[in-house]
Amino acid sequence: MKKSARMQILVNLAKQKENDVAKRLAVQQAQVESEKEKLVQLEAYSEQYRSERNLIGLNAFLSTNYQHFVDRLGQAIVQQKQQIARVEQESNFVRNQWVKARGKTESMDWLKNKHLTSEALIEDKREQSQSDEFAMQRFILAKQS
Repeated sequence: MKKSARMQILVNLAKQKENDVAKRLAVQQAQVESEKEKLVQLEAYSEQYRSERNLIGLNAFLSTNYQHFVDRLGQAIVQQKQQIARVEQESNFVRNQWVKARGKTESMDWLKNKHLTSEALIEDKREQSQSDEFAMQRFILAKQS
């Protein structure tokens, strides 16, 4: 088996690994977007409650409960921001894995192409040698006739 054919097997394996990592990256990026959307919803919900508080008159007891609820919403927003940071960190890690996998695939593909070029040159030289040998044999046979 030629080196280029063996290298093609390695290139295929590297591409498969790259594709697997790319799929994980897509999942991670979708999760980041989902977490960001949750944050936007929490912030909108919190803002809605803050603005409504000013519009409705609440007694002291209801006002305290209302404020506790708004405070819990604020805590949820902080936790959601932390969740986004964790998910983005995971996404960046997977992105770095993909970059490495892509680089490996490209380098193996380059090496395979180098072997293909080398094999083509060797084949061209072999064919030229055979052609020269046949021409020489015809020349010798023509002189003998």
